[in-house]
Amino acid sequence: MSTLSSVEKVAIQLDEHRKTRVKTQEINFEDYMANRKEDFAHIKPAENFREELIEEFHAEESTKGLHLPWGKMADKYRIRRGELTVWTGFNGHMKSMVTGFILLDLLSQGEKGLVASFEMKPMKTLRRMASQAVGASKPSEQYIDKFMDFVAGKLWIYDQQGETTPDRVYAVITYCAEQLGITQIIVDSLMKVIGDEDDYNGQKKFVGKLQSLARDLNIHIHLVTHSRKREDENKRPGKQDNKGSGAIVDQTDNFAVVFKIPKKPDIEDTGPDFCLYFDKQRHGEWEGNIALWFDENSLQFKQNPHDRAKHYV
Repeated sequence: MSTLSSVEKVAIQLDEHRKTRVKTQEINFEDYMANRKEDFAHIKPAENFREELIEEFHAEESTKGLHLPWGKMADKYRIRRGELTVWTGFNGHMKSMVTGFILLDLLSQGEKGLVASFEMKPMKTLRRMASQAVGASKPSEQYIDKFMDFVAGKLWIYDQQGETTPDRVYAVITYCAEQLGITQIIVDSLMKVIGDEDDYNGQKKFVGKLQSLARDLNIHIHLVTHSRKREDENKRPGKQDNKGSGAIVDQTDNFAVVFKIPKKPDIEDTGPDFCLYFDKQRHGEWEGNIALWFDENSLQFKQNPHDRAKHYV
């Protein structure tokens, strides 16, 4: 009985291995198609983009989108649908107060908004926004009713505090956009979704997904993050000071820093109280800053020290 050479043995083994890999597979075509409905929804006739194309050619980039509350920003920066903005700053520099005021102004422009704050109870969020809307620190019951009438059908609050998961945030955003018609969503803050500061891959994936959701759902998402602590917090933080992965800044459409200007105690200082630095605007040419004065009575941020508080109701 002849023995097989080593070459023949290897050839037989390869042949057997090949047979085990080649199997007849039945494909359920209906299931295959059903699982791709989401993909099909993105296939659209070119003529559907007629109005957007006209605007693309004939509208100035700087004037597209919604206004911020400050008139001197009108030709410099806008809030555009389909984008993600990261709002960052040191702890205690009123990032949530600023974004809440911006959202209030966006509601007055016809937008619908959601505040998903995992750090602040709904009543505190509403109290701040009510003062900002009325222009007073302690509005009367009559004006509280007017505020509630103003936000009815315009403002929603996601009532959950503490840590959450990215999948839950994605689901909330999708539901609010598709079922409630919400167009402006504040997620406050990144650290409550991705708790580990060193989880750079998790942060990158989360911010990338938010950017995709903003684009696909045609909404604007505002993500609040934190700046790294410094020994000297008298100097404003920049892109490189954002806590976490550098991909956060890379992936966002817009990047803004809220900075509370340090003041010397017992010395009268009529200079601005805050400065907003816009360090990135992917779809606009302008990058720069705006000085703001904080009104403790109305909790509003004013572009000039002698401006009166706005009244939204």
